[in-house]
Amino acid sequence: MPGIPTQTMPRENLQIFAGRRGWQLGILVPALVLGVFVIWLGLSWSEIAANGSAGFPIDFRVFWAAGRLAHLGEPLSAFSVDSLTAMHNVIKEDDWMPWSYPPAFLATLQPLGALPFPIAWLVFSIASIVAMIFAARPFAEGITPVWFAFALPPAILPTLFMGQTAALWMAGLLAALAALKNQRLVLAGFFIGLLTLKPQLGILIPFALLACRAWPTIISAGVTTLVISGLATALYGPEYWLEMRNMMAVHFSVVRETIVENNLMLSPYSTLASFGLPEPVALAVQWTITACAAIMVTITWRSPRIGFDLRAAVLALAVMLSTPYLWFYESALIAAAGLFLLRAGVLTNSPWGLALAGAMWLGAAPAFFAFLFRGEADISIRLLFAPLLYLSCLVCIGAVVQRLRAPDYSSANDEVFQ
Repeated sequence: MPGIPTQTMPRENLQIFAGRRGWQLGILVPALVLGVFVIWLGLSWSEIAANGSAGFPIDFRVFWAAGRLAHLGEPLSAFSVDSLTAMHNVIKEDDWMPWSYPPAFLATLQPLGALPFPIAWLVFSIASIVAMIFAARPFAEGITPVWFAFALPPAILPTLFMGQTAALWMAGLLAALAALKNQRLVLAGFFIGLLTLKPQLGILIPFALLACRAWPTIISAGVTTLVISGLATALYGPEYWLEMRNMMAVHFSVVRETIVENNLMLSPYSTLASFGLPEPVALAVQWTITACAAIMVTITWRSPRIGFDLRAAVLALAVMLSTPYLWFYESALIAAAGLFLLRAGVLTNSPWGLALAGAMWLGAAPAFFAFLFRGEADISIRLLFAPLLYLSCLVCIGAVVQRLRAPDYSSANDEVFQ
């Protein structure tokens, strides 16, 4: 029927990357990504040694300093920006870098706090890369170039450069989705429970689980969250939660005050504020978008007409749309959405579709490097990335609508679970 996507299997849709050019992209580009990051590590370590400083001006310095304070028996001092700065000894004008994460994440970082900053950063980076390599494999359908290309896409470079958690979070989401696809519902819940180490990105995951009635996954995720939170609370004390709540309130106030000039924030809220919309109105529109994204996730994950890969793409894109607090390094999730749209056959049927897949694979990396080398005054990552994000969402929504409107249409692959 005209306008209805061809019912093909994910492996068929990815076969286009099994040829010579696919191998070139899938091997050479990930190798380049890894090589660029290794050079960045080397240059950073040289600067640390030359300056005699404890840390380096990237986001990981806050993680390391918080872990070190916990290692020294002062976990609540992590909520003091002055204590963090004194620990990592990186002082930048107008650079306010707080700690506002759950206690389980601090417990995870505490062993790294026992290591020197360069070694801790290396261990954290290796863990992120290895996690992505394992997490991407189930969705490559045995096609090695696809596996490597999406284990180390260029879109992941901003989070690697900053020593941020987005790669680990994306790997956890991919692992949960792979477990769901293979009907390993309890294991999926375990991975989702681990994602609560950075909870602001996962607010729409419960909508997906409720929509598809994955009760074992919901229970497993809840138990995992309670266990890791309970153990961490026993380690640091219940007052940790009060300090975290206070810091989150202060942090959100600072974000609201600086949202217009913050070129590194990518949320719709940030983009609208940058175009002059009053901040309260921009925030209200953001929550409206969040509600619409929740509805879209619910519809998509509930309908048996929608295959698993399109469901996963909707969820990945909705994650980025749903939070007002979306930083540039978290844009790496768009590469995962691109992979699922390729697997679903949405982007493999035309040159423009493949071009969009390539842009999603690159993510915010080109804008990030332009920002890095030209400076904040000249480059706004959010304005360069926003068209890609919104175009990807429109294409994804169009594919969902087509499949919902198709009479007697069901998913090509039998990866829909109820």
